[in-house]
Amino acid sequence: MSVRKRKTPNNTITWIVDIALPNGERFRKHVRSKKQADLLHQKITSEIFEGKWDIHEQKMITFRELTPHYLDYCRINKSESTYRCDKCRIESHLVPYFGDMLLSQITPQMVEAYKSMRIHDKAAAKTINHELSNLQHMIKLSQRWGYIHDNAVSTVEKMKLVRNPPRFLSGEEVEKLLSAAEDSYLYPLLVTALHTGMRKSELFNIAWDDIDFQLGTITVKSKKDWHTKNYKSRVLSLTPKLRNVLHRHMDDQRARHINSEYVLTYEGRKLHATVKKSLRTILRKAGITGVTLHALRHTFASHLVMAGVPLRELQELMGHASFETTLQYAHLSKDHSKKQVLRLPFAG
Repeated sequence: MSVRKRKTPNNTITWIVDIALPNGERFRKHVRSKKQADLLHQKITSEIFEGKWDIHEQKMITFRELTPHYLDYCRINKSESTYRCDKCRIESHLVPYFGDMLLSQITPQMVEAYKSMRIHDKAAAKTINHELSNLQHMIKLSQRWGYIHDNAVSTVEKMKLVRNPPRFLSGEEVEKLLSAAEDSYLYPLLVTALHTGMRKSELFNIAWDDIDFQLGTITVKSKKDWHTKNYKSRVLSLTPKLRNVLHRHMDDQRARHINSEYVLTYEGRKLHATVKKSLRTILRKAGITGVTLHALRHTFASHLVMAGVPLRELQELMGHASFETTLQYAHLSKDHSKKQVLRLPFAG
């Protein structure tokens, strides 16, 4: 694969994009500028990676045979945590059911039968929907890769979900939680979660370099071995309490000669999802039930909305890619119901 300059007989400079395609042919195109050539080269290279230029003969491939190819795709294109979840769902549920079926034989009726089986197994509707999403994406990629002509399961409907308002802590519960956690290594984590609304993976990947005590900011950004959910960075303000807690935490780390680039650690080791047991102990001590670490993100968002922060500003603070996600907090706005009622043409 190359981009090279060429001089024509009339002394005009052009650039050639020359790429070997997976089917043995070559893609060659002349463009006027180096910038255009680089962009085209990047586009074609990306499409080759996605399989858009592959030419496969239609062949008898089973769902089980597809699985390792799909998981390789997931390992490259998804986060580590998402890849692990996908792998578990596919190998534990989809492969045992669809494994020996040819891709071309999987029909919407078969998928409906799978849904019925999972309902009988008492799987949660949300869990079944995740499995259906994996199945539909696998069949979609099979079509793109040339293994099948038609995507027969693209129209299968997901399970209807009962969307309950997100659980968040009251002001009194927040005080109880922090009081119960005061002597725990999780105290800086809980305060940071409550004062920034970060996602769990974002909390675990905060580095000291991300914090500017002078400006009073903390930056959520991707690292070499981890990326934010939307690959986007955002800057959050340190509240006075959070600034003090992190300052004390830094001093404590130095006094104990803990030299880690990460802010939130246990005995100098970066925190992982294994904090559940410690969090359960703190919640039991505080007398609080039905709360996860993610509920602290909901707590941050819910209290800001109740304090009058506009939903568009909340979207930016939370790092939501879609405004629809932020709208789950709309009912907490003091003026929300009033504004909706005033839309009536005869309300005046």
